[in-house]
Amino acid sequence: MPLLEIRGLQIDYGSVRVVDGVSLSVDEGETLCLVGESGCGKSVTALSIARLLATPPARYAGGEILLQGRDVLRMSSVELRNIRGGVVSYVFQEPGASLNPVMRIGAQIREMLTEHRPAWANENEIIRLLKLVGIPAPESRIREYPHQLSGGMQQRAMIAMALASEPKLLIADEPTTALDVTIQAQIIELLRELQQQLGMAILLITHNLGIVGDIADRVAVMYAGQIVEEAAADTLLRQPLHPYTQALIRSVPHIGRERQRLESIPGAVPVPGNWPAGCRFEPRCPVAHPECATNPPRLADAKPDRRVRCPFWE
Repeated sequence: MPLLEIRGLQIDYGSVRVVDGVSLSVDEGETLCLVGESGCGKSVTALSIARLLATPPARYAGGEILLQGRDVLRMSSVELRNIRGGVVSYVFQEPGASLNPVMRIGAQIREMLTEHRPAWANENEIIRLLKLVGIPAPESRIREYPHQLSGGMQQRAMIAMALASEPKLLIADEPTTALDVTIQAQIIELLRELQQQLGMAILLITHNLGIVGDIADRVAVMYAGQIVEEAAADTLLRQPLHPYTQALIRSVPHIGRERQRLESIPGAVPVPGNWPAGCRFEPRCPVAHPECATNPPRLADAKPDRRVRCPFWE
């Protein structure tokens, strides 16, 4: 049984559907990368896993979110409180906005320990967690405020907070977006090392296919509220089937490959509520067929362990 299984998830904001029939799963100890441009529904999907979306305006219109076999959408507020942090923890893309600016780093980590592991809510455990995420001189860092840390150190502190509850699933929503390239690589390496040490599963949300090959076991590509392709990471990066996935990969720079300009995808992700009648990528697709404009494709098995939402993938 998967640790996390989402089945046909539908999320509305008012009369507008922003997530439309998303299905994916994450096994214990696995890393799944959810990839796509801004505005395609990745973060909304991630926040829904622990029911962190404000309702209203959001509304869970259909589907199931099974966490350790239990449907999150049917849980009481007490049950939700137990899984938030206890089973699934989040790391967000802007640590400076996520950390409390008037609380010391140590105090913020202590709050997580007090809630989920009260017997370990002490300075020694806080220092151990900061060491675990590679923060130097943790004995002094626990008394510092977020503004006294660099962006990379703030993100490491956020990861320490997320790990304080010993979650089964870590959801990292664009954890490297606000960081420079060198620090991005360090954070991805840190997540990979922590996963090996702790055995947790990771759901990594990103728009950057350049980091996927470094950490992912599987990749799910999302576009306009739908999953359009899913496969093992090495298979998808080597042989993408959906035209959108192919376009994303072509837009990534490659060392040693001479090219005057990177390729870009024309147009923009359609606005929710104004999706095309047929394939949602059809207005931007370089290989669209006439029927793509009117026939919505379904996500179907293309090859063993591969799904693609395009009838013309061959």
